[in-house]
Amino acid sequence: MKKFLANQDGWYCGYWNNSPLQIKYSSGRPLKKEKVHLHNFSEYYLVLNGTLTLEIDKKIVKVGKLELLMIESGESHKIVKKEPKSCSYVIIKEKSYSNNKK
Repeated sequence: MKKFLANQDGWYCGYWNNSPLQIKYSSGRPLKKEKVHLHNFSEYYLVLNGTLTLEIDKKIVKVGKLELLMIESGESHKIVKKEPKSCSYVIIKEKSYSNNKK
């Protein structure tokens, strides 16, 4: 058994503490400006409350409360907006290593 505590950016586990996947929780923080990127693994977004808007392969996709979105390997994506500002969500990345952007 292993218990993880979140760091200042909301990441609970990943390569830095020997986890095979990365998990992040985000709530109420300002959204960091993100560049379009892709991975060679799937990434999951679970919205706990509010609405998260993403750009995926140049299409705008909204994910609402208790919806789970899977971004497949090779799909370009970025988070565009969250509403309200207190929108909370969890990101799970299937793989964990220091440079996990392809």
